[in-house]
Formats: sequence, structure tokens, C-alpha cells
Amino acid sequence: MIRRTVMQGRKALVVVVAAGSLLLAGCAAESDVPPASDLATAEPDTTEAPSTEPDPAESDATESEQADSALTFTATTVDGADFAAADLAGRPTVLWFWAPWCPTCVSQSPQVLDLAEEHGDAVNVVGVAGLDEPAAMADFIEMTDTDSLTHLNDEEGAVWRQFGITEQSTFAVLDKNGVVTHTGHLDPDELAGRVAELVG
Repeated sequence: MIRRTVMQGRKALVVVVAAGSLLLAGCAAESDVPPASDLATAEPDTTEAPSTEPDPAESDATESEQADSALTFTATTVDGADFAAADLAGRPTVLWFWAPWCPTCVSQSPQVLDLAEEHGDAVNVVGVAGLDEPAAMADFIEMTDTDSLTHLNDEEGAVWRQFGITEQSTFAVLDKNGVVTHTGHLDPDELAGRVAELVG
């Protein structure tokens, strides 16, 4: 009888110890997990690393400026020299589209020379000869005494087509970035006024 009571007491003690161990283990597990209130109020880290990419607006502006420039062509002068329109950038430019047999072009030559002399290096003045052969172009330059200007031999009409020129005499006025501000016939005062505005 006494032995049975001792055995029962030991069993009870084992049960109590086991239950206590489980209880302690459960508390430890729960203590490792943040409270639910902390999880609900925690804010994610939204800090972004500084971008090293170029500003799209600056790239677009540069591309747009290059796309608007008409100074993208190359040609040959009446004298046979190579010519790159890109060299005209930085100053306003007047392109004078003429033909050797055109009486209006002949009558305009003094005003074109006056414009070039008035503004000097501040403005580019370039003749673009077309609709005839190089020999006739050279004769026109000699007759009008405009050999101080650069004249392009556009016998094939490539530069005329680029600027949409369909008749002589026509002027194309460009700003310092090579953007066309006007094309068409201009009398001396109109031409001088448009150039003066660009020169400032």
C-alpha cells in the first residue's frame, strides 16, 4: 500500500515537471515574435539609392536641339572645295538660293553683299547656286562681283530639296543653332530686319 502511494506520487511529479517544461518552452517561442501591434504599425523602408542615370529632360533637350538644326548637310563650293554646314553653327546664317540666268538674283546681289559687309563675322552669308552648270555659276559670281562670299555648287539640287526651295531667288534665314526662322522671297529691308533680330 505504501509502495503504491510512492509510485503514484512519482508519476504525479513527472507529470508536473513535464507540464512546466512545455509551458516554459511555449513562452520562449512566443517571446521571439514581435507583438501584433508592432507588425501593424511598422513602416517599410522606402529610402532609394541616389540615381546615377542622366536626366531624361536634359537628354531630350539635347536631342531636340540637334534634330531641329538644318546644318546637317555637306556640299562642294563652286570653287571645288569641301563644305560642311555644321561649321556655320554659332552664328545666324543667310542662305541665298540663286540661279545663274535669273535677273532677280542679279539685282539682289548688291543687297546680299551689303548684308555681309554690315555684319561681318557675326553672320554667315552663303550663296547656293542651282539649276545650271558650274561654268555658268562661275560666270554669275564674276559678273555680280560676289566672289567674297562662299557659293555652293548645288547642281544636283540636294540642298535646295533639303530646304524645300522650289524657285529662285529665295532666302533661308537660320538662327545661331541652325534652326530655320524664315524661307521665301525677302526685299532688302525685310532681310536686313530679320537678320538684325537674330544678331541682337
